[in-house]
Amino acid sequence: MIKPKSLSSNVSKKPSAGTLQGYREAVSDEVVFLSIRRYSEHPEVYAAADLLVEEFSKTRQRLKNKDKLPRDAKKLIASIWMHEGTFRFTTKAEHFSKGKRKQVWMTNRTLDLFNCMRELKWVKEVKGAIPPYLAKNEIGFSAIYTSTDVFKTLLRSLAKTDITINPDLPCVLRKNAAKQVIEESESFYKLKPYKEHQSLIQAHLERLRRYKTCWADGSEIDPIELLLTRQFTEDFAHGGRWYCNFQNKPKAVRNNITIDGKPVGSLDITQCHPMLILRIFKGKESEDGLFSRHNEDVYQVVGFDHLDRDIRKKAVNTLFNANTEAEAIKSLRNTNWWIDGITSEVEIETYRGKKKRWGSPIFKDDDEVKKFIGNFKLMHPDFVDAVGSGIGLQLQGFDGAVTHQVLKFADAIDLPLIPIHEEYLVPEDKQAVIEEILRSSIKVVLQKAGQYGTLNAKWTDSNGWSRKVKIKLADSKVGRVS
Repeated sequence: MIKPKSLSSNVSKKPSAGTLQGYREAVSDEVVFLSIRRYSEHPEVYAAADLLVEEFSKTRQRLKNKDKLPRDAKKLIASIWMHEGTFRFTTKAEHFSKGKRKQVWMTNRTLDLFNCMRELKWVKEVKGAIPPYLAKNEIGFSAIYTSTDVFKTLLRSLAKTDITINPDLPCVLRKNAAKQVIEESESFYKLKPYKEHQSLIQAHLERLRRYKTCWADGSEIDPIELLLTRQFTEDFAHGGRWYCNFQNKPKAVRNNITIDGKPVGSLDITQCHPMLILRIFKGKESEDGLFSRHNEDVYQVVGFDHLDRDIRKKAVNTLFNANTEAEAIKSLRNTNWWIDGITSEVEIETYRGKKKRWGSPIFKDDDEVKKFIGNFKLMHPDFVDAVGSGIGLQLQGFDGAVTHQVLKFADAIDLPLIPIHEEYLVPEDKQAVIEEILRSSIKVVLQKAGQYGTLNAKWTDSNGWSRKVKIKLADSKVGRVS
């Protein structure tokens, strides 16, 4: 029984949606919440921050942590200036309490300074808040704001090159079950492991900027899109994956960027989590059982071939992530899919609560979910004890550790790359290098479980063409499947 612990080329074009029948019309993005992710020491920002703090201090006889106000003011001013349009923001004090806020930098000082900016007419309300009892979604909406001409006149010479990333953003964080960031003590950020992560991330970001990481149109990618954080769930023994905004971009957009003026390709570990289960818990690299000779894909489930592979992959990973089989059934019954109207890519989302739902359910009822689970177990007996075990977070810990090691090797040889969980984007002429780095990282992290056999991967070039790659773990030879 698996129990979670602490911590010649086959060339094919990307498959089309095929039998998919769902579709979602393209919709405009909703107005996003203001994120305090910027900072600047530009003289105009410095002067505006002093003015804001001075005005705010007039209404407060006793100020707690007064020395932190100027720095917080610079963050707020730089973040609003970079928004270039409307943004949502709540002024309800309870949303800035530790129990509710999702951004650790959204403190009561931030709220106080923002309200002072309203009084100074630096920001104005465009659309009022909608309380839950009047909202169709029964949740409500925060007010929408925008900066004013008064604010803009304070920052006439400020340019994007004068704006940096908020230096106080945590690079390692924990989130609770409600996806809210758990605040650490001040001493946590002084620990050696945190400092090492911080140094590695800063070097990684500086390298991507030095090598001119650009969008397809030649414009440089905003560093905030590439900034990495390592995220854990509840404690540091669960989770540990790496995240950045860039991961949310469609694959077609990601594969069309350039690094150092060169097109990029991506190396992706094939069936990463099933591979980890087999190696770490079963001591082997491939499945056994009646059907093992007839399928190479853990996400293949008889009777459900009509579902796109990405949907089946989502369903199987849900089985691994759920703490019980009953929890998995409930989760899959609340999972919908659709085809994005802009990118034509399959989108999948598991809904909770009364949030508005897009697309169509993957399964029509509980009986169909149970049939999927039963057929999966029949075809893949090596994974029966992983179903409903909650092992998913532990597996994320392993793939996060592999990416951590990849980043360390890349830093040692000055290789610019962008990690997307267990996938790595590099300049196309660095394919052999990233293969060797991944091989070495697997051996380091998995130790005994990473010393034998081969690792299956997929290389996708900038044109979207893919080919299988087998990386030999037992020695230094790396070969492509022919």
